[in-house]
Amino acid sequence: MLWVLNAIEEVLPVVTFVALQQLVSFTVGLAVMTALVVCLLALAYATGRKPPRFAVASNIALLAFSIPSIVTDDATWFQMSDTLLDGLVALLLLGSWAVNYPLLKVLFDRVFAITDEAWRILSLRWGVLLLVLACLNEFVRRGYSEDVWTWYKLASTLLILAFGCYQFTLSARMRIPEESNRLGLRR
Repeated sequence: MLWVLNAIEEVLPVVTFVALQQLVSFTVGLAVMTALVVCLLALAYATGRKPPRFAVASNIALLAFSIPSIVTDDATWFQMSDTLLDGLVALLLLGSWAVNYPLLKVLFDRVFAITDEAWRILSLRWGVLLLVLACLNEFVRRGYSEDVWTWYKLASTLLILAFGCYQFTLSARMRIPEESNRLGLRR
């Protein structure tokens, strides 16, 4: 059931951003989304949940790109974050896959109990997806309006969520039974 809460925490800020961007402005939507992300992360720690390292790192990166956009009232900073971050993470994951070092295991070992081969497969899958999303983000960012990019941001977030849910088929198949539940999540 915890994964449902995590999914809500991922989607709620982006949905809030899209709604406020449409109703008020890009900057207001971004400011509220940024505040909501910080509050959700603080709430997770306050209630004793330890978010995955990657979630913490991605929230810090969000702050690094959203704050300049808010302060300068320039959407470019935030829009570029998906290109830069997705591209960087994609290159790291694909590089770790190439040298047979499961980087995802370092980031998500507290969450999943799966085999090293499963970590390698996930590194390749996520690396390819994030590389495609980085390229698509840059295409949409450069070629279309803020409104179109905002809807793309929502669509890409939902795609990432759906893709992540699909990866449970792999973690269920390649789990370490004595350390995990039927989905490969640590007990």
